[in-house]
Amino acid sequence: MKSVALSANNLQVVPEIASARLLLVRHGQSEWNALGKMQGHADSPLSPEGRKQARNAARRLGVFDLIISSDLQRASETANLIADEMGLSVLPPHPGLREINVGPWQGLTRREIDKKFPGYVEHDMRPPGYEPDHEVFARVSSALCDISRDHPGAMGLVVTHSGIIRVMRRTLGYPDQRNHRNLEGCWFTVHHDGRFEVSDSVNILRNTTTSDTL
Repeated sequence: MKSVALSANNLQVVPEIASARLLLVRHGQSEWNALGKMQGHADSPLSPEGRKQARNAARRLGVFDLIISSDLQRASETANLIADEMGLSVLPPHPGLREINVGPWQGLTRREIDKKFPGYVEHDMRPPGYEPDHEVFARVSSALCDISRDHPGAMGLVVTHSGIIRVMRRTLGYPDQRNHRNLEGCWFTVHHDGRFEVSDSVNILRNTTTSDTL
């Protein structure tokens, strides 16, 4: 499709930049997921179950033009395992796609958080040092626009984190009531002017583990 731009002297035909369709998915189960620990920027690797989930997901996914992940190893390892199964190479990890910085909650279980910060989780409160939604949205949307700009019209798989997907959906008017399961995610259409369109959540696997830890 082309659009027409008016100038003082002539009519100029300008090619319209194609939008990118990006499926953001949560990584496979990590070792800290299995222990019930809040992760944030902590770099926990995949558990054996998480590696199995990634391989199984690759067999259920359709065709993609690109695969990219956050720079945390639970996401990058998931992306590499999927890419190996699909015969694709992986783009360099993007730090803008990493999980929310959970501040003093990093490394704590839900029970430990309730003990040290009573009432916080129940009333959806966050401690000092917990990365606010507007900052998360700014860095993630910038990363997605980078991908869309560099790969116009691409169908991409973006391996990221539950907190990231929730903040993106919530900020764009699609609130989630729970964390996404491992290898569960959501389609985003990224337009060349920075607009986003959000689709319903999708679950690549069935009977996957659910965790309240980011």
